[in-house]
Amino acid sequence: MADPGLQAAERPGLRRLGILPLRVVPGRANLAIWTFAIICALAQLAVAASLSATVYRIPLAAALILSLLQAAAIVLALFAPVWATMLALIAGNALSGLAVAGADRPWPIAASTIVAYTLVWIGVSLRARWWLPVAAWAFSVLSAIMVAVDAPTRPDDGLVIADLIVFAAVTLGAVLVGIGIRNWSLLRAQLRAERAATAAELARREAVQDKARIARELHDVVAHGMSAIQVRAASARYRMPDLPADAAAEFDEVAATARSAMKEMRVILGLLRDEEGETDHAPQPGLDDLPALLARANDLAPVTETGSWRLTAEEQSNPLLGLTAYRVVQEGLSNVARHAPGAATEIAWTETPEERGIRIRNEPPTGAIAPRADGGGHGLRGMRERVEAMGGTVAAAVTGDGGYVLQVRIPREEQA
Repeated sequence: MADPGLQAAERPGLRRLGILPLRVVPGRANLAIWTFAIICALAQLAVAASLSATVYRIPLAAALILSLLQAAAIVLALFAPVWATMLALIAGNALSGLAVAGADRPWPIAASTIVAYTLVWIGVSLRARWWLPVAAWAFSVLSAIMVAVDAPTRPDDGLVIADLIVFAAVTLGAVLVGIGIRNWSLLRAQLRAERAATAAELARREAVQDKARIARELHDVVAHGMSAIQVRAASARYRMPDLPADAAAEFDEVAATARSAMKEMRVILGLLRDEEGETDHAPQPGLDDLPALLARANDLAPVTETGSWRLTAEEQSNPLLGLTAYRVVQEGLSNVARHAPGAATEIAWTETPEERGIRIRNEPPTGAIAPRADGGGHGLRGMRERVEAMGGTVAAAVTGDGGYVLQVRIPREEQA
């Protein structure tokens, strides 16, 4: 994730104003930086104004104004490095030009000016690219040399050279320290972003591995068994020549159901094995596939329908609504076949201005119920999750006569 300070620093409007609000030290440390800068600015204003007026004999008004510019540059360096650079250079050069040289005091750069330049160049180096503080430092040193050379009177040349060397060395050190801290901060921000991206990628890979593991287990547990059922059912009429016609047709229906289930299983396995989520999805069943589903179920027990849904063109093109309705009916009929074989089933389609409903009710079973081979119980939960994803509800209960009723309600989408 990109650092917000870096994003703000790239805004053209702020750049034109010389404002580059790069966050160097995140969190509460920023308050300490601002507090330190303001304290340094106030101290600089008091010391520089008094020294300039008393020691260097600069007029009091000029000393106050120029010292105020230096103090302002210290604070501006935190968020407007270009303006801070300009104020620091103007105030520093003016103080050097107005100062009266003397053998008993540093000249042409006063000690207070060296401190001001040091603080400003550190702030500018933290907030701006390296070339700005380097160019400003070179200009300040060149300006100080020109003031020393052009002055009509000056103290011993050795003292002047020593003052210039100290000034250049101290301020250059400030520039290098600021650039070093800025680069370190940028590298840390980049490292944090890389770590976050790596963690996200690892989490995605783990999810992909879990999906692949689920796909393998589904394939091992379900697909092989369904394949065996399909093969045996399809070959029953050939393996048993004396098989009655109605029994052979029943085996053919079992084989067709197994093939359909295997087709849907392959689609699910493909989704689970897809690492990028870009698998070409096979067509999913919808409302148009319900007649075939009811026809297959009607071969096992009577199934009747009442009511209907009047869908708009937009709703008819909504694959999620059709798939949900199909899965609800499919699961409801499967439950009847498992838990109430031979029971008559009624499917009622209802709708109101607010919602649509599917009501599946079956009578008590007419035949023996085969014992369940496993814990099961996931069909109704999966149906509930699918319907709740569309904002609907699922209710199931045993009726008074020993039958079972399943009621699904799906809210209508608001029309624009």
